[in-house]
Amino acid sequence: MAVSKLVKYLLFNFNLLFFLGGIGILSFSAYVRINKAAFQITDELLPAINLLIFVGAMTMAFGFLGCCGALQESRCLLAIFFMSLLVMFLMLLSVGVLGAISRTASSQEIVKKHMKDLLPLSEQPEDFQLAFQDVERTSFCCGFFVGHLDWGNATVVPDSCNCTDTSRNCTVLEAREIFATPCMTYIFTWLDRLSETLMGIAFGFGMLMILGMIFSLVLLCQMNSGHTSLI
Repeated sequence: MAVSKLVKYLLFNFNLLFFLGGIGILSFSAYVRINKAAFQITDELLPAINLLIFVGAMTMAFGFLGCCGALQESRCLLAIFFMSLLVMFLMLLSVGVLGAISRTASSQEIVKKHMKDLLPLSEQPEDFQLAFQDVERTSFCCGFFVGHLDWGNATVVPDSCNCTDTSRNCTVLEAREIFATPCMTYIFTWLDRLSETLMGIAFGFGMLMILGMIFSLVLLCQMNSGHTSLI
């Protein structure tokens, strides 16, 4: 039985998608990991981000391996590619599970406890303060739990808390209007969106991996049948 050219080049195209997708996953997760303060990434979410970085790197590497195996019709490379896809699929399932766990009520309590350890905000490193001030400006909020009090005394409350939109919930603090809404609500909203992104990436590439495994198995079976007929 001859090797189907259609299956061969379909597998090559899927591997090309894996390779490009691996670059995308690696770039996105590395960017989030490097800028974890800006994205409000807690220690509870870091395992999912680190695992996603590893999955992205492996997806890129094995996508290249699969392309070579498909073009050269190498049973060894295709078998390695199939097992690699299976392992990465299980790892992506782990990312999805971690993303789902991060949305539970118990994990939110852990995040709250972590945030409380950062109070008062004025005593945190400068890079963290600057990153959080960006959150306050863009989310129209101030502090974590109780507004400006989370920064300490009134003299250290940054300009990022200034109420620049009068339609927002604002309060007066020593002749200046500041946002009265704490940022915790917006932080949890962001964490939910990040979790949905992680699970969406895991689901999308999981489906591609299943298709890649099916095509690699079909091609392997055709190659084995052809080898047997020659014998």
